[in-house]
Amino acid sequence: MNIWQRFLSTTLLLTGLILMAACAGTGRKPAGVMDNPVHHYQVGMDFIEKGKFDQALREFELALQLDKNYGPALAGKGLVIVYQGSDDGLRLILKGERKARTSEEKVWAIVAEIRAYIQMARQNMISENQLILKSKEAFKRGKVIDSSSPELYFYMGEAYLQALDFQRAEQMYARVKNLKNGFEQKADQRWELVQKANRAAPETRLGKKIVLIDKISRADMAGLLIEELNVEKFYTRTQKPEQAGFGPPESLKMEGEDLYEQIKVKDIDDHPLKNDILKVIDLGVKGLQPYPDHTFRPQAPMTKVEVALLYEDIIVRATGNENLASEYIGQESHIPDVPGSHYAFNAIMLCTTGGYWRLICAQALFIQRKPFLELTRFCLLKN
Repeated sequence: MNIWQRFLSTTLLLTGLILMAACAGTGRKPAGVMDNPVHHYQVGMDFIEKGKFDQALREFELALQLDKNYGPALAGKGLVIVYQGSDDGLRLILKGERKARTSEEKVWAIVAEIRAYIQMARQNMISENQLILKSKEAFKRGKVIDSSSPELYFYMGEAYLQALDFQRAEQMYARVKNLKNGFEQKADQRWELVQKANRAAPETRLGKKIVLIDKISRADMAGLLIEELNVEKFYTRTQKPEQAGFGPPESLKMEGEDLYEQIKVKDIDDHPLKNDILKVIDLGVKGLQPYPDHTFRPQAPMTKVEVALLYEDIIVRATGNENLASEYIGQESHIPDVPGSHYAFNAIMLCTTGGYWRLICAQALFIQRKPFLELTRFCLLKN
């Protein structure tokens, strides 16, 4: 073999190796056994679950440095981009699906696609109808690849839940539980949430949305009362109940000119639920009145004390039994952190005794400023 032939042979060999490396997506040299694309992808997805998107993005980049064509990392990176507010990430997810080499990797990418649609619906980039149409199409592709993937069914359930289709969401979570192949604990938690939502039986879209959240804001409670529970009927047919005994502390009172001016609340002019807020203020709903500084604080979570006052007010008006507004005054408190002198003592006792509605926790503490979490039980008031 002459020099020219050896040169040509060597050149072809090097070219082949370069092409093979490119096809395999090789990049930097691993720093250790755990420095591999799969590990970085899995860590990145864990960071997404925790809402740590910068750390997640770093892990996906590390995976892509090792293998620039690693499909799951491309899909994961695209999902982060969608979570950060750009639908450009969807194209990267679809690229990741095309680059995926195994059935498992393809399912991972398809799950990322469904999750992207869910997030896009949350950010109003697509409608709920589009969410379901696009998610179902991706779900069908995934089932062809692996019809027993719990992750696939779980996130299809999440898509239905986002679209407020409780029945189909429940079916998907039940399927995950029956598969017993991972995701059972998460599916069980979501299944229980949907069960509670179904028991609350909200009739309006606002009611369905609110019943799913962990904490309810003062503005959302106003909307729930007006649109879902229609409490106006109680307040228009009864006189405002008087509570004997104790009044609220001075910091919560508004008197004289304050009462006359209370409708001029400072912080609700641009709020989407402004009309509902003004209605509950005008009706004099306890627990949802403005503060002395003329703010309503619409985004502040409802506290347990505020909900107790609200519950008492509605029950008294709905039943017409004004004696309930003072039934427990003078009695001994059975709740360690609520003395009999507390301004909301009667309301709290009404909520935690007599078979009404238990807000009390396992330690028998009311925890007055703790955000109210038992919204599904509150929705049962309408029944």
